[in-house]
Amino acid sequence: MDTDFFIIWGVTLAVNGSIMAFFNWMSNNRRFDKYRIRIPKSPQIPPLRKWVNVSLNGLFSTVLMIGFFYLFGDGVIYKGLPGPAGFIGETLGVLLLYDFMYYFLHRFMHYKPVLKYVHRTHHLIRFPTAPESIYLHPAENFAGLALLLLAMWILGPVSAASFLLVFFIYSVINVLVHTNFVFPHPAFRLFNFWTTKHDTHHFRMTYNYASIFPFWDQAFGTDK
Repeated sequence: MDTDFFIIWGVTLAVNGSIMAFFNWMSNNRRFDKYRIRIPKSPQIPPLRKWVNVSLNGLFSTVLMIGFFYLFGDGVIYKGLPGPAGFIGETLGVLLLYDFMYYFLHRFMHYKPVLKYVHRTHHLIRFPTAPESIYLHPAENFAGLALLLLAMWILGPVSAASFLLVFFIYSVINVLVHTNFVFPHPAFRLFNFWTTKHDTHHFRMTYNYASIFPFWDQAFGTDK
């Protein structure tokens, strides 16, 4: 893997962090309360505990990805740019396969033993905000990233450009669905759809297991 790839990937991480910080600021600013879906009456978890977990999960994810690129990067990512059809096909293919596998992983996480010892960590947050998108048990953090990398491995090699776009979409949507905001302007229709669906999942502890594409839930009868 060349230096340019890691620079662009680092910028992607920085953009994702900035989006998370922006929505966290909005969550702590009372003038935006009217756009919140639900607001807890008291802190759901101690702030120090939350930020330690979020920081460690962010560090763990970064180290895991760097290790994967170092060991396997040249085998699953190729240099150069594909044509427009190839670029769209690679990006969409990886995202579709990832989300299909994630749907079943997420349902598995709701089986009682797994929920009790792993996924419960994330569901301590009934009314999530952006930083809590990565408030996770480390096993769940590993499993989610591993599925993304597995999807790329199965369909790859993919171009560096395709992977960087996949990673940007994957990471940003994970933040957006946890923001707990809806906005009245029609331009936010997709944003509102994602956040409302995931709010239902957190509030009811069931339904809406897919991360990106709603048709997996529609196909398997878990759409709400």
